[in-house]
Amino acid sequence: MRVQDKLAAISAIRVLGLSLTTPFIGVALEEAYRVPLAQVSAYYVILAAMGAAGQVIGGLASDRAGRVRVMALSALTAFALLAAAAALASSSLALEALTSLQSLFSGSFASSSTALVGDYFSEHAELVKAYGRVRVGSNLGWALGAVIGGSLYQLLGLRTLLAFTSMTQLSTVPLILAIREPTPRSSMRLEAPSGPMLLFLGPTFLTFIIAGLMGYPLVYYFSVTLGMGTALGGSLLALNGTLVVLLQDRVAALASRLKPSRALAAGMTIYAIGYAILPAVRGLPEALADIALITAGEMVALPVSSAVAARLSSPSSRGAHMGVYGLTGSVARTLSSSIFAALLYALPPSEVWGVEAIVATASALGYLAVLG
Repeated sequence: MRVQDKLAAISAIRVLGLSLTTPFIGVALEEAYRVPLAQVSAYYVILAAMGAAGQVIGGLASDRAGRVRVMALSALTAFALLAAAAALASSSLALEALTSLQSLFSGSFASSSTALVGDYFSEHAELVKAYGRVRVGSNLGWALGAVIGGSLYQLLGLRTLLAFTSMTQLSTVPLILAIREPTPRSSMRLEAPSGPMLLFLGPTFLTFIIAGLMGYPLVYYFSVTLGMGTALGGSLLALNGTLVVLLQDRVAALASRLKPSRALAAGMTIYAIGYAILPAVRGLPEALADIALITAGEMVALPVSSAVAARLSSPSSRGAHMGVYGLTGSVARTLSSSIFAALLYALPPSEVWGVEAIVATASALGYLAVLG
């Protein structure tokens, strides 16, 4: 089995487990534990911050100890923390603390595995296709979790789901250890990111602000603003994951043939069009078509973005540099929902999506300016 196929399988299992619990911890905190909504909001901010910190820490550690070792240790630690959270689920404080700490190791796993792909492949086209394949796995897990998570939460409860999620993390360890470590660690030394890498992170930050809209912002808009209901709003997001599973390999192969700056600009332009026409959506058929268009932009831009980051990273500090790239994405995705909420408070919905389209266009122009 190719390394990208192993990573795709690992990602599918990991993300499936996490997608079954992470969205519903907030629901449980508010409904079962009677935790104030402000505290629930703060919990998710801490969760994102821990994940972002884990990206950098894991990247640095993998440059020294090895990608596979850090990935395996992260999975084992996540298993232990989630199992402890299941055992201590009667305490909201223990639940919040243990799952927040687990997010640190999820971030560590993410940067290590992203750097691993960069170690295995040097050609841009191969990197794009490899990152595309890994995205297929993670989106398969995410789509399955989105479809069955709510029903399982109601049927089994949070404690059982936490126990199941802990076992999904443990089950990935044999697959992780089956991956050959690609680079001798003795040659690793810390280097600062290059100038081109730092410039690249500018439009990348804007890209991940737009990518972060595929979550709470779109669910809220479809469910509340358009009155479609949460079930239908969630199903539209599941369509995003399903399309990635079905089409990402093919789209990545096509995108890999283009010059990186043009591929990224094309993906962000598709994103911009998708969000610019969103105010015209009035019913389900238009919503499905627009989600498909937005997903097309995602499938072009995101694997190419990862490939460019890997190419711009120094081989001796690729883990650290990909950790910084992951940190940029994590912060941008976290801010995305806050920016959307602030815009929705200040502007009519049609103008909100116009602003988001401008951000996507600015990202496209930024890539052309930075990468040429």
